[in-house]
Amino acid sequence: MNRLRFPLMIVLATFFILFIGCEGPEGPPGAAGADGADGTDISDAACLRCHSDDGLLDKRFQLNQHDHSSLPNSLSRGTSGSCARCHGHEGFLDFLATGESSAQESVTPLTCKTCHTLHDSEEADSFSFGLRVEGPVEYLTGDIETFGEGAPSNTCVTCHSPRRDYTNYDDTPDDATDDVSLTSSHAGPHYGITGSIIFGKGADDRNGSSLDQGPMLHAEVGCVTCHMGEGDNHTFEPDTDTCAMCHGNVSNYDINGKATQMHDAIHGIELAFVTLGALEDDGEGGFDQTASGSSPTVLTGAQFTAFWNYLILHSDHGSVYHNPPYAKAIINNIEKKLGMTQTTW
Repeated sequence: MNRLRFPLMIVLATFFILFIGCEGPEGPPGAAGADGADGTDISDAACLRCHSDDGLLDKRFQLNQHDHSSLPNSLSRGTSGSCARCHGHEGFLDFLATGESSAQESVTPLTCKTCHTLHDSEEADSFSFGLRVEGPVEYLTGDIETFGEGAPSNTCVTCHSPRRDYTNYDDTPDDATDDVSLTSSHAGPHYGITGSIIFGKGADDRNGSSLDQGPMLHAEVGCVTCHMGEGDNHTFEPDTDTCAMCHGNVSNYDINGKATQMHDAIHGIELAFVTLGALEDDGEGGFDQTASGSSPTVLTGAQFTAFWNYLILHSDHGSVYHNPPYAKAIINNIEKKLGMTQTTW
């Protein structure tokens, strides 16, 4: 009997443990916790505003063709403290958050979330299309411009605006008597300054220079209408079909031959600056500035005004389209300053 008692006790003990478990008696319930936040009722329709068919993929593919979504034009300068605000995704978001342009350790190209808030909100209605810049934009030159509260084009000119104005090189009030010395081959307002051109600003108009441009019709339309069209084209390449909405049946951008006339006049101005030694032919159909620290370009005040105004046109390669009346006024101003025959429009 003794030999059977011990194994039987082990079996009974094991059964007891498995039956009652290892927990002790349940205590009283604890205090109720705080109520959780109400969940957001996210409908299929909210998601499908972007995630429908291949729509989102199409827009992302289009954006990849934008200059600042490519390595040479975006990432190469995106880590620089003075360039980061416009040359990379991280720098742009940091600038919007702090108001300062700060150096970035790593940079990625522009994405959908560079310009759009997307999923930053818990509200389903704000999941897409929200733009990070909706109000007026202050340029580095101090100018404040807007296409209107909430206008999508305000996002565009946050970066497509000048870094410098002519006072960075010549801040004297009389441009007829002083000399100006340029020491950089990159002198000028910076590239992509559409945000000034389209509003009829940026040129040197001291001493009563005539820059009467007439109505700024393209500023009333904005960037998005022409560069994205009805299909929200995210390559931002304009299309003549969009031009036809205002200009009638057109097959190219040389409407009434005026763009060709302006380009021809600008080419004549470039040749005049080659004679003055401010420009040189690059051998590829363009012109480069000759100034350097060791060999400055010295211009009279009037010549500098003309040269700066040429740089305004050159720095926005679409100036003859973005604001034709202003481009014509600038061309005539340059021709007058250089003693050239003025183009008749």
